[in-house]
Amino acid sequence: MKTEVQLSEEAEEDLFESYVWYERKRSSLGDEFLSQIQISLDTITNSPESYPIRYRKMVRAFVVDRFPFLILFIIKESLVEVISIFHTSRDPKIWKNRV
Repeated sequence: MKTEVQLSEEAEEDLFESYVWYERKRSSLGDEFLSQIQISLDTITNSPESYPIRYRKMVRAFVVDRFPFLILFIIKESLVEVISIFHTSRDPKIWKNRV
């Protein structure tokens, strides 16, 4: 049974900023990034508990294929709340402050 996914405002901003950055690098690369994120979110919703806990016994992480990103999320009953779509070269304090 699939779980519903909800992106926080910050995660939506992460996604938009990354899309714009990739689109500036190469036309349609931003679209490829969005497609990979959607595939990742679909994968997470099928079995969210199977991904490792990374922080405070509740934040889980999914490693995105092809792009250097983590999707960080919290499971709340039947909802997966994405708190960050995080480039792995950035300071983790950025997403930790969202918890």
